[in-house]
Amino acid sequence: MRPLPVIATIREAYDFTFANLGAIIGLIWMPMVLVTVGEFFLAQHYGARVQEALEAGNPNAAGPAALALFLFALGALALYAMMLTAVTQLALGQRQGGAMYHFAFGALEWRVFRNLFGLVLFLLPGYLLLLIGMGRAGTAATAADGIALLTVALIVGGLVYFGVRLAGVLLPVVLHEEKQALVKSWSLSAGNFWRLLGVFAGAILPLYFVTMLVVAAVIGDSVPQGTTPTPEQIMAARDAHLPLLSGLSFLIAPLLIGLVVGASVASWRQLSKTDISA
Repeated sequence: MRPLPVIATIREAYDFTFANLGAIIGLIWMPMVLVTVGEFFLAQHYGARVQEALEAGNPNAAGPAALALFLFALGALALYAMMLTAVTQLALGQRQGGAMYHFAFGALEWRVFRNLFGLVLFLLPGYLLLLIGMGRAGTAATAADGIALLTVALIVGGLVYFGVRLAGVLLPVVLHEEKQALVKSWSLSAGNFWRLLGVFAGAILPLYFVTMLVVAAVIGDSVPQGTTPTPEQIMAARDAHLPLLSGLSFLIAPLLIGLVVGASVASWRQLSKTDISA
């Protein structure tokens, strides 16, 4: 087992992102525009319909909107596969520089899409259990509260563990392995869960906190003051500023994708120096 150097790997992720930010922007802006516009449109026209149907106890009414959301999710995953493939190639040195625009879906993008989709399917049951557990934890008013909260904590822990182990070095592995990329990613990350978690936390959390501060400043005036806002009030405030928040999401995408890919490739380079069995 080769221990992953956390600080050095985080530094590599930042070095890659800021040294290649212009190239990353050129490689992702076109598919990212489609993702951002699609998310904005669906948030306005379909998300509320699904929520209203579920609150009214009539899930069947949410069918068309839910189908639209599902189809968009598949399309968005394909667009992210385009972006992640191109940026990963850049990080691996397989692509020199960026481009004015990039929009391609070939064999490599299809391979990335398949593995991302397989990862989503693997984690989906746990995510659904988490939603159920959170609902019970939020409505219980008895001694079962502790059990519900413990269940939620265990599910979250499981999702984080399997997500980090499977996805941590998946992108560079996919571009080098024709088959069983998820298995290879799991094998390479053996014994380095906490270090991988530290790498991605160090790479992503600073950007996340800055983004949350900006979001809070944007929607703060729309949230009732003096009391703890409900989820419904937060959602209403978000919807009131949706164009601005969509623009913010678009602007931070090059940084986020660069840091994720940079952390993944830097981790893979370290861990692949020694064969690690699961």
